[in-house]
Amino acid sequence: MSLIQRKPRPILSRDKDPDQLRDTRLFIVACDDKHAPKQYFGFFRLPRVVVKVVETADGTSVAEHVLTRLMEFDYEPDDELWMLLDTDHMLERNHIRGFLRALRNAKRRGVQIAISRPSFELWLLLHHEPEQAVKHLTSASETESALRNALGEYNKVLLKETDFPLNTIVTACQRAIRLDERKAELIPRSVGSRVYRLWLSIAKKTMVSELPPELLGLVPIANED
Repeated sequence: MSLIQRKPRPILSRDKDPDQLRDTRLFIVACDDKHAPKQYFGFFRLPRVVVKVVETADGTSVAEHVLTRLMEFDYEPDDELWMLLDTDHMLERNHIRGFLRALRNAKRRGVQIAISRPSFELWLLLHHEPEQAVKHLTSASETESALRNALGEYNKVLLKETDFPLNTIVTACQRAIRLDERKAELIPRSVGSRVYRLWLSIAKKTMVSELPPELLGLVPIANED
């Protein structure tokens, strides 16, 4: 997404120039990963849309710390706040209680949550593999290995923009939606990624005339969501 300068957002009526209804739509995304999400969202440039990824900078990936970093970020009422989290290790007995507490706390604060089970790499893999091919993956290491096989190579510190072209987003979202069988539950019960929810929210807040042709398929999905 384009990292453009924030501007005032005057409240205008719908009967005025639609191009002046809003300027920058800002999505502030805190994650438990230092590398992959920030690079990934940096590949996509949409008019008047900014995805600001607040990555873990101190090696602290615990969900409660991710939420704290998010809430410390300077935001405005019409900005969307998101947490991107992995389940890998977080569902173990010594972590699950704190993980659930952070998720519930985030929901109370109006934060949207996009969990990937087991890891963000599952979302990346859905750009290349159908859902049937990923259902057996149970750990982050297995998922990274599958992604490496799909791409030929994979380095989370140095993602390649050409591996995730814009025309793969809609397909990845469709695959992720089919995997997400229990959408109302805080944590996905099986392998999958809810990063698709962030893309649908971006589509909802972007005028159809401003969406590139590759993303127009998100519109009917977002309207049904």
